[in-house]
Amino acid sequence: MDNFLSLNFCCPYAMLYSSHDTGEDYHIMLSERINALFTLLGCNNTDIARYAGCSSGNISKLKTGNREPKPTSRSIASFVNGVYGYADYENMLPTLQELCRSPDTTRDALLPALISWLYEIDEIVLPAHASTPKSKRLLPLRRQTFGERLDRAVILLGLSNRQLSGILNIDVSLISRYRSGIYSPHGNNRLAEKLSDALVSRAERIGKTPDLAALCGSEAEQLSADTVSSWLYDFTPEEDNAAIAQVLLHSLDEFTPHKSLPGTVPKVPETTDVTLYYGMEGLRSAVIRFLTDAAQENEELLLYSDEPMDWMTGDRAYFALWASLMAKCVSSGVRIKIIHNVERVGIEMINAIRGWLPLYISGRIEPFVFRSVRNNRFYHTVFLRSDGACIHGFFPAQGGDSRWYEYITDKKRLDLLEREYNSMLSDASPFLKVFSGADGEGYRSYCIEQQGTRTFLLSEFPVFTMPEELLTRILDRVQMAEPLKGTVLDLYKGMHSRFRDLLRQGAVNLILCPAGAGIEKSRRLNFALDLVNLSIDYTNDEYAQHISAVMDLVKNEKNFHLTLLPESPFQEIQIAMPGDAVSVLRCKEPYTAFVFLNSTLTKSVSDYLSELIGNYAADRHSTLEALDKLRLLSGR
Repeated sequence: MDNFLSLNFCCPYAMLYSSHDTGEDYHIMLSERINALFTLLGCNNTDIARYAGCSSGNISKLKTGNREPKPTSRSIASFVNGVYGYADYENMLPTLQELCRSPDTTRDALLPALISWLYEIDEIVLPAHASTPKSKRLLPLRRQTFGERLDRAVILLGLSNRQLSGILNIDVSLISRYRSGIYSPHGNNRLAEKLSDALVSRAERIGKTPDLAALCGSEAEQLSADTVSSWLYDFTPEEDNAAIAQVLLHSLDEFTPHKSLPGTVPKVPETTDVTLYYGMEGLRSAVIRFLTDAAQENEELLLYSDEPMDWMTGDRAYFALWASLMAKCVSSGVRIKIIHNVERVGIEMINAIRGWLPLYISGRIEPFVFRSVRNNRFYHTVFLRSDGACIHGFFPAQGGDSRWYEYITDKKRLDLLEREYNSMLSDASPFLKVFSGADGEGYRSYCIEQQGTRTFLLSEFPVFTMPEELLTRILDRVQMAEPLKGTVLDLYKGMHSRFRDLLRQGAVNLILCPAGAGIEKSRRLNFALDLVNLSIDYTNDEYAQHISAVMDLVKNEKNFHLTLLPESPFQEIQIAMPGDAVSVLRCKEPYTAFVFLNSTLTKSVSDYLSELIGNYAADRHSTLEALDKLRLLSGR
């Protein structure tokens, strides 16, 4: 009894009734239990009536003992449903579970336990450490996000999204995402400067300089573009980290494979077969020779370099030649291991990823990240074909263009260099796995192996949240023939089974912007999470039925959490976080899953998704109301 408080509302012992008590005493005890329950939950008649779907007067009659319902009556069923709804909204289901000694907090378990508790005749014993209802807690002041600051400034200055997009020369939808907090222009210094200048100029033109200064916490005479920029871009370390993820995801969203490599292969200049190459131009010649031979010999490439990449990117014509030769190697079946030397996540890493994306998508490249801190006094380059040749350079970082590279073909030295490379590889961690649409089974197997909470950022409700009967009807409607229909149903069953397993093992966080009324977006079944290229449109009724199924999950699955966004951050990708990795799934040809394994980068994406949840997650009741509105609109 140490962990409980005994509330002896019926002080005389005679009022702790036995089975011989009168009916009047029986109903007094029910009234007292309801009063004790209200005290525990911190609620009133109106709170419970809202969730019970009845008037507060009906609740009052139960509380005062003026109504004497039986445990099986409709009024008690309505009452306990109202209590459950309120407790769910206020995050107090665990408190209710402890009170009623229910096995869990599901509706099916808790409602019978609550009815049983209401009609007990023992002494009323309440949990000692009841939590405070969520809506009645004193919450700390929340720090404003970039989007909230920008929104306040835009409203103050009377600017529309279209006006601001015209001034900044960016898409109007991007302004909308900035203001809603879905996306932030982190790392874009030119845009930051233009935006701050635009706000200051607008304020001066319409006589709002003092108001904008007050908004920024500044004096009117001290207001400048720098002041506004410092206020707008005042990011916390977590926001900085999350913004880096946004840059990466935005790059993947805009990535177009066939536009990212040269359309025609530039003419390969002749190179001299020598053993020493000097300076930047020497390295360029050596690499042309190395890659040209590699494409013909079909040997594995082992690549590492921590020297600045201007030898490759500083000349656009040479970069096009390098990219075309690398693409030729990949298309010839050459496998490549590369150790990136980026010590921390940031724009440097994002730029490296952007440059390699057209080659990553082939699935023939294994990238790693060096865990060791680079030696800043020396540069080291190893481009190796174990049975062919190696470009090897090791020179002072301050050596300038006096550096030189050996072109080694001696087998004994190649063996030693391969051992050296493998030693570096042992001090590196995997950076990325790439699964093509053709390797969907491999991707599914990988996902099954991952444990723990899953978080998804999707463009539409995933197919695994719909009932099998609904999917079968949709496939029948589109007259999908066997054996494709059977294959699709088998895929669904696998996805749905994994989903149910995840709900039992931990939490499933689903973040999405569904296709609602007024949104120019097709309502299509979402199979992309399994790398399945299948495009089937819903009918309005089918979409409404899918929403109903999702509402059931929100109501009944305590480990299922749905966050609805006002608009979609990305158009062509969806994100899943299985375990400690981040999967970015391309939702059009070529269907591809980029699985990032670097811990710093995955933390960045995790911070971004947590930021979205923190800004937009609602309680279950509000989420259900939003889904119900969407369902009614969809059914029209």
